[in-house]
Amino acid sequence: MTSRDFVLGAAWAVAAAALHALVPVSVRLLSEHMPPIEIVFFRNALGLMFFVAFFAWRGFGAMSTAKIGLHLQRNLCNFVGMWLWFAAIAAMPIAKAIALHFTEPLMATVLAILFLGERPALRRWLAIGAGFVGVLIILRPGIIAFQWPALMVLGSAFLYAGTVIYTRILGRTDSPTTTTFYYQLMLAAFALPFALPVWVWPVWDDVPGLALLAVAGTAAPYCIIRAFKHAEASAIAPFNFLRLPITAGLAFLLFGEPTEIWTWVGAGLIFSAAYLMTRAERRAGRGH
Repeated sequence: MTSRDFVLGAAWAVAAAALHALVPVSVRLLSEHMPPIEIVFFRNALGLMFFVAFFAWRGFGAMSTAKIGLHLQRNLCNFVGMWLWFAAIAAMPIAKAIALHFTEPLMATVLAILFLGERPALRRWLAIGAGFVGVLIILRPGIIAFQWPALMVLGSAFLYAGTVIYTRILGRTDSPTTTTFYYQLMLAAFALPFALPVWVWPVWDDVPGLALLAVAGTAAPYCIIRAFKHAEASAIAPFNFLRLPITAGLAFLLFGEPTEIWTWVGAGLIFSAAYLMTRAERRAGRGH
């Protein structure tokens, strides 16, 4: 990886973090009027319109893929994960949800152990343990009441971890544009049957939230795919932590939500564990 690749990867990663931070804000704005599954539908249907316009301009050749089955598996994970994520955001402090979602890389290691038969080294087990301690610090079971939305966030992180694995596999053959197009198309199709029974028609006050959701939600995954094209995961991982201060600041300004000190402490521990895990995986890969 050259210095130019790192700078480009870092730039895409910073953009992805900023855009990802805007998504939960828009979800909270819309959740006052819409059910979460309808927000999932609009998140992807509106983004799909951008891609259809793009392909109409550049040609539809980039839509072709030989990995439609992998796209289907990836986007099923993504759909359920997004539904859980949006439902949790509507019901708990946004910064706390973001902090718990930092467990995603740790979840990816758990998936590798369960389904790929990997045997992680001791330092990776220690990182998993540290991340789990960070979750306990945020949730403080026995001190504050158990919250189902927090469990939904952890379930979402687990499913998003599976999505990341599929994304890296598809990145070997399909362009970021192609992967993002099928992501929008399939998630909109998956969400519509569940959204129709609880449908609430948008009103004019929903337009800013929908516009923010469409732009940020479409651009964020595209930016992170671009970042992986230029730099290794361990190089760009630290920039993902920017999501927390950006989201916490917006949640305070827009919704008056302060962020507890325990959320910052737990998030720092979870993120540090995830970063060390990423570096360990990079070294292990070089060892092979």
